[in-house]
Amino acid sequence: MVDIDGYITINTEEDGTYLTVFPPKGKGKKVDRESVINEIKKLGLKDVEMDTVERAIKEATGQPVLIVKEKIAIKDGQIFINITPDEMFAQLTIVPPQGGGKDILEEDVYTALKEHNVVFGIKKDVISKLVKRGLDAKNDPTILLEPIEDIVAEGQNVQNGEDAKLEMLFDTTSAQAEETTETSSASPEQINETADKIDYRNVKSIQNVKKGTPLAKKVPPTNGVNGMTVTGKVIKAKPGNDVKFIIGKGVEPSPDNPELYIAAIDGQVIFKNNKLEVLSIYEINGDVDMSIGNIDFIGSVIVHGSVGEFRIKAGEDVIIDGVADGTEIISGGKVIVKGGIVGKKARVIAQDDVTTKYIRNAYVETEKSIIVNEAAMHSTLISGQKIIVMGTKGLIVGGTIAAAFEVSAKEIGSKLATYTEISIGETPKMREEMQKATTELKNIEEQLDKTKKGIIFLKDLSTKMGGNLPPDKRDLMAKLTRTQFKLMTEQKKWEEIKNKLEAKAKEMQTTKRGKVNCLGTVYTGVKIIINKVQRTISDELKYVTFVEKNGEIQVVPYSG
Repeated sequence: MVDIDGYITINTEEDGTYLTVFPPKGKGKKVDRESVINEIKKLGLKDVEMDTVERAIKEATGQPVLIVKEKIAIKDGQIFINITPDEMFAQLTIVPPQGGGKDILEEDVYTALKEHNVVFGIKKDVISKLVKRGLDAKNDPTILLEPIEDIVAEGQNVQNGEDAKLEMLFDTTSAQAEETTETSSASPEQINETADKIDYRNVKSIQNVKKGTPLAKKVPPTNGVNGMTVTGKVIKAKPGNDVKFIIGKGVEPSPDNPELYIAAIDGQVIFKNNKLEVLSIYEINGDVDMSIGNIDFIGSVIVHGSVGEFRIKAGEDVIIDGVADGTEIISGGKVIVKGGIVGKKARVIAQDDVTTKYIRNAYVETEKSIIVNEAAMHSTLISGQKIIVMGTKGLIVGGTIAAAFEVSAKEIGSKLATYTEISIGETPKMREEMQKATTELKNIEEQLDKTKKGIIFLKDLSTKMGGNLPPDKRDLMAKLTRTQFKLMTEQKKWEEIKNKLEAKAKEMQTTKRGKVNCLGTVYTGVKIIINKVQRTISDELKYVTFVEKNGEIQVVPYSG
């Protein structure tokens, strides 16, 4: 708020003379009694009701009060110019004339401004409006109920120079925040519908970057822009300071531009306390809760605590010191859960070994091996190599256990004959991939057949027309030819995938490693499948190994 001192006006009406005391604005000074008395004396007023004057000064309501029942002499219009102490604002107040006195014109205002040395930032449109209001007051007395005043000149603020800074070149906006902003102007029904779709577990946004990604560039300090007061005084701007930035690990200057910083490794980019770095590990010192939310990180994730019903997606390893309870884990490397993996919502998909203390009511799948220290209970385990449950208890009970080459445990099943399926050879994932490859190849062959027939038809037509196909037919010929090449490329890709799957399945059927080992007891109710050959255990067996030979499951002494 602009600081303006209080002031007074004395106007003559038909019924007498009125005093108006206006309050100050901001930190301006109040009207003092002495200045009012002096103004009354200058006007030569008589029979003034001093009690009313005193009350008007004290209350300063900005409303006119009758102080004497007589008219003063004809009085010209008045101009008051108030300049703030910092000389950044000039306020004009116009008091209309009385008794036919001289009006205030625009040239009078400019003369007054010049006398007060106001030369900069003058608002001509505001002056015109105030002068017009002063002239209109003769025909509309209600105008006098409000002061005719406004800011008519404004200085230019100084803009000090900005310090050097790092301009971030990566996205620093949270997806969740964007979703929340989009609902701000929606109807209640739309907000409720959107709220149902938003995953409130997506709390933190990890900034993943690849090696070589531009992260930030240094912006040099600026000199700033000088300011100016309404009286024309220059306010010198302070130049910005050069700042040294700490470039941490995982960040390096670009070979082509030393003021451009790029990622030296894949990882999480962090800028804190003027330090820019890229970390290959995302580490949580405690449990993953709603304050952390779902995690999607390009490198390895380490949790020094437990994880509930959240999702952890990592480009490399995932290591959890506690329990993964209902957690979804997708890992491009290995997964280590030092506690256990539990819950019907728990789902682990890994590219490397999965190691944990126990697994209960969960789904675990990996291209490599699954190693369980205590027990795997009522779960689905799928391994591209081996499943080993040989710790303190070494128990497999309930669920479906499928491995490409070997399953080993101390105990399999239970005395209650709990249904437990152990499968060696082709895994469900392999079957799914084979089915997909077969379906894709069939679709491609059908499309290729149609495309080839179309091309043959157009070639015959071209021959009949002496090689002069119409433009639309030539375009169609070119399009069909491009489609044919594209389909042939896709066909080759899926044939390679199918061949690899068939070779892997054949290797599993012929390998001598395909077996199920039990160092303790195999209970009734357990179903053993090796290379699609099945056997259900009807009597308890101990210290045995199951192998497939000559189209049947054979039991041999334990050979783990």
